[in-house]
Amino acid sequence: MSYIRQTCRRHPNAGRFLAECSGCKQELHDMQERNRAIAAASKAIASINAPADAEVLDAAWVRGALVVATRQPSSIAFEYAVDAFRPPTVDELDPDQDEPRAPGEWILVDQYGNHTAAAVPGMVADATAYLRELFPLRALAA
Repeated sequence: MSYIRQTCRRHPNAGRFLAECSGCKQELHDMQERNRAIAAASKAIASINAPADAEVLDAAWVRGALVVATRQPSSIAFEYAVDAFRPPTVDELDPDQDEPRAPGEWILVDQYGNHTAAAVPGMVADATAYLRELFPLRALAA
């Protein structure tokens, strides 16, 4: 029985493989996560009444929260914005609360704004750092 062996053309360092390339598999996973983040970003910015012409430039997951970079040409505050959102906690979803949150709702945690596109990467870095501080990784139990 002979196997067809080939090397991934995009990831030549992956070596020989039979069915799949780990590099391509990782790229597919990253693309799916980015698409999932952008889909969530559209819902999140709608929840804060962003202008109708708001365009999602980028979105990323940070420890279960969402960082969204947008361009909002008609905004009265800033043309470029970075917003950080989190989903509601279990306690906030409890219907016995005074004002319970709905599943799938996005809660605004932090906002940044500027008039230039060049400031967006810095604002994303600031939002990411803030979320990492807000939601620290828990130490693994021994």
